[in-house]
Amino acid sequence: MKKLIETTRGLFNIRTYGTPTNPPLILVHGWPQTSYSWHHTAPYLTNFYLIAPDLRGMGDSNRELDIKAYAKNEMAKDIFAIADALRIDKFHLGGHDWGGAIVQEMAFLEPARINKLIIINMIIINNPKGQTKASEVLVKYLFKFSWYQFFMSIKEFPEALLAGKEDIWVRFFSRGISNPIPEDAIEEYIRCYKIPNTITTAANIYRMLSKDQARWKNFEGQIIDIPTKIIHGILDPVIIKEYLYNVEDYFSNIEISRLKGGHFIVDEQPKEVGEIIREYLLKGLNAIS
Repeated sequence: MKKLIETTRGLFNIRTYGTPTNPPLILVHGWPQTSYSWHHTAPYLTNFYLIAPDLRGMGDSNRELDIKAYAKNEMAKDIFAIADALRIDKFHLGGHDWGGAIVQEMAFLEPARINKLIIINMIIINNPKGQTKASEVLVKYLFKFSWYQFFMSIKEFPEALLAGKEDIWVRFFSRGISNPIPEDAIEEYIRCYKIPNTITTAANIYRMLSKDQARWKNFEGQIIDIPTKIIHGILDPVIIKEYLYNVEDYFSNIEISRLKGGHFIVDEQPKEVGEIIREYLLKGLNAIS
């Protein structure tokens, strides 16, 4: 089911799957995707009430133009506001790409509300050792696989170049490594990228990165005391394996699953990702209040 909900932080679109009486699971997408990125994973998560929101500035959610709204701690507050609007206090939580950063912010903001945490192909914001190790590798290639991040950060430049070419832009990135990204998903991502102001709001996610990174310095060395599963598509050229170096030092309870796929592992391998999430969340479920 797809619907718009009013929250204390604006209007957000969500997709829901399953029975509301099941344990709630909130899954947060990345860029350039929408909540539809979980559509093909949902059939493997029928034990849960799956709530997939469109991030601010993406999908069919609010197109707030204030760049400060795209700081990842602010976007984390959006997801809590969605849970509040649905009258859900505690929940399982997962995120991919930027969604993976946002759920980590949530883990620092209100950890008591999160039962279990899932992070998919994203840097670990409290792991300085991994970030240093990854930078040592990526600098040898002049960070060439991250070129789009620098492009998106330039003021007004993406708007000038991408207007009317949203389909080319989205399709360029929507190429799976282990499997093709489903065409229905690509078409949905393109539809939403064509919504007025999306080029700006999507770029704002990147334009706030330097401020995010400065704030993440405050988290360095802190322990996330929430049971956590990391899922990593090991063929990802941007979020490379070195980002997970010494990651066990920064979580009280962590498991890692590796899949032979690319950055968009949820789109590439929805069954495998769904089964990993289901197995992890069902483990010890009866012990969760």
